[in-house]
Amino acid sequence: MKNQSAIWTILISVVIALGIQNFALRPATTASASKESAYDRVMRTNTLRCAYALYPPFISKDPNTGKLGGIAPALMAEVEKATGLNVVWGPEIDFGDITPTLQTGKADAFCTGMAMTPARGRVLLGSTPFSYGAIEAYVRKNDTRFDNNPDSINRPDIKIEVNMGDLSEAIAKRFFPKATLVYRGTVGGEDQLFLDVAMKKADLTISGPSNLSLYNENNKATALRQVQLMRPLNTLSGVIAVGIHETALMNVINASLYDLIDNGVVDRILKTETGKDYGKGIISPKPRI
Repeated sequence: MKNQSAIWTILISVVIALGIQNFALRPATTASASKESAYDRVMRTNTLRCAYALYPPFISKDPNTGKLGGIAPALMAEVEKATGLNVVWGPEIDFGDITPTLQTGKADAFCTGMAMTPARGRVLLGSTPFSYGAIEAYVRKNDTRFDNNPDSINRPDIKIEVNMGDLSEAIAKRFFPKATLVYRGTVGGEDQLFLDVAMKKADLTISGPSNLSLYNENNKATALRQVQLMRPLNTLSGVIAVGIHETALMNVINASLYDLIDNGVVDRILKTETGKDYGKGIISPKPRI
């Protein structure tokens, strides 16, 4: 009986050991290993989900119908034709939410058009630029303190209104680290930056010329002006963004953008959608030939 018991003990030990070995050696099935890439999801569904942020003239929304208009919807409609993919818009987010939205798979790409900054380049992959533009500083019409003197902005008593997690915040921190930052609230959109300066909640704000044109057109009584500097405060390229590892999906997007740029489609869209700001606030990329 003792020998039989010993044999059973040995057999059970062998079975347990083999089970542990097989468990340890089997392919990883963690969420990170089995997670479907955005490229695979797009190819499987034939659908590209575009997150967006309202930012005229790149994207605007009709308050009555909810229909999106502007540069990005016109551009992505052409990408849709070129690739055969169905472009679906949503969710609507703030610029500060681009990275987590793409990392969590809530969207496949951010299609409004985004400035590819060095900081964003650490966590996001940007397409070939489909537009170029400038970022400037804006003040009340009678405020000349900062004209041709950007160093005068970099003081603790100067308040700069910015969007949290967005380009305006990054520029302010980079070039004016001593200034006091004031953050825009969650409502009001880009116009709120200008309005808060007009209402003296801040001394200046940072944004694009097209945004100022749109604000001044609709708010003549509180119109702002651009700070006069020797060169733009910052220059940027407008790109479509995907997750940092989504090189295959970016290849699909870039193939379309190169074709649309080389054949004049992007230039036509920018000219149509930007009006008087075409060639000034927003510049079209040159064809490769």
